[in-house]
Amino acid sequence: MSIIEHGLTSYEEANDFITFDNLIAPSGKMPINTSGGNLAECYMHGLELNIEAVRQVRGESCNQVDDVNVSLVASGPMVTPVSDMIVGSEAVL
Repeated sequence: MSIIEHGLTSYEEANDFITFDNLIAPSGKMPINTSGGNLAECYMHGLELNIEAVRQVRGESCNQVDDVNVSLVASGPMVTPVSDMIVGSEAVL
């Protein structure tokens, strides 16, 4: 749902967009949870996901995606407050 709400795809195109091949890290069109997300790393209420977003933009992640200039962190609704963070490199400033 977050992918649709952030305008990355439409509701009508979601089934074609949200596939394993598109979302797998690091080779997908839009890789998600490159650090493992809640399954592998996210005990501190999403703090590690913020760190992973910065690592991706810096090119320092252990599961690095090629040519990252922007990274989006969507937190919630299980964490209060619900928030989003966009991290970008100097190339997108």
